Amino acid sequence: MKRILVDVDRCSGCRVCEMVCSFNHENAFGPSISRITVIKEDSYGLDLPIVCWHCNPCYAMESCPEEALERGEEGLVLANEEKCVGCEKCLETCTIGAIKLHPERNIPLICNQCNGKPLCVEKCPTKALTYTETEAQQPRSPSQVVKETLRRWRIIA
Repeated sequence: MKRILVDVDRCSGCRVCEMVCSFNHENAFGPSISRITVIKEDSYGLDLPIVCWHCNPCYAMESCPEEALERGEEGLVLANEEKCVGCEKCLETCTIGAIKLHPERNIPLICNQCNGKPLCVEKCPTKALTYTETEAQQPRSPSQVVKETLRRWRIIA
């Protein structure tokens, strides 16, 4: 399955990915309506884009009482807006925090990889994002990635 991968060493924290995503999907600019989220660890100068990994099994899908999260033909986890009641169970159970609720429509915002041509990857000025075929595996949590990066940078032991 193709996924958007993040090279945390290359991310500058510019947030172009968030702006491109929000404008492409919502016709407005704003991190709260983007399907990718850049987390900042300011004390170390670390920026980490978080994007849906489309896990299999997907705990967010399993936790939805309305079965509003469905797996599309390409293996992507997609939100059925008509079924969603905005209960936020998917947000609570996503292991990497890649799902957020639209602030006005109260529906989950989940990356759909721009139908095979992710604009965040195309527009990333530092090439921190790539779109590539990967093995099926569970993603690491943001805290795991931060710890691994700080160890690699020899900031922590």
